[in-house]
Amino acid sequence: MDENKEQMSDAVDGATQDGVSQWEPADLLERPKWPKVIGVLSILYAAFGLTCGSIGIAFASFTPSLIEGQLDGDPVPDGMVMHSLDYLYAGVAISLAALLLVAGITAVTHRPMTRMLHLVYAGCSIPLTVLSYLNQTAKQASIQEWAEQYPNNPIAQSMSPGNMGATIGQTIGLVLLVGLGFGIPMFYLIWFGLLKTKPEQITGGDEGVY
Repeated sequence: MDENKEQMSDAVDGATQDGVSQWEPADLLERPKWPKVIGVLSILYAAFGLTCGSIGIAFASFTPSLIEGQLDGDPVPDGMVMHSLDYLYAGVAISLAALLLVAGITAVTHRPMTRMLHLVYAGCSIPLTVLSYLNQTAKQASIQEWAEQYPNNPIAQSMSPGNMGATIGQTIGLVLLVGLGFGIPMFYLIWFGLLKTKPEQITGGDEGVY
């Protein structure tokens, strides 16, 4: 019996010496660092979208009453009035920002479902950006038409094509549209759609249940 105990002791010692990694639990393995980086960026971008979206809706809703006193009796430009379609686009944008917030949180916590959440966000965000851009272009054209009808109005003069401030504003808007509206969703589509397609690439081997 003493010989059997000695054999069992030797077996245990052999398993623990120079072979710790064989008995190392899966949850002690080092997880990839990129999900936390992507997750934090997604959370920050989502917070930016939620904040700016909410403030934008509130400001746009009150714009007609704010500028009415500066129009000298002229009608409020229709392009500055919020319509049902504008509220629809804004509501969807805020909902997508909330979705991205959840996607970022699941990325930070290494949950495989973050891949699908990011892909859904990107797949919906790009068409919404295109539709929003077309809607804003139509509203801008309406404002320019109003400015031509009331050229003596101070607000109309500030919207003239030769106005440097208006040109800079439109350029910044285009850069933000391309860089944020298309660039970030396209990155998500490539990263999660082509590069990181397996759960273990997110969890580090522990696939989890989410």
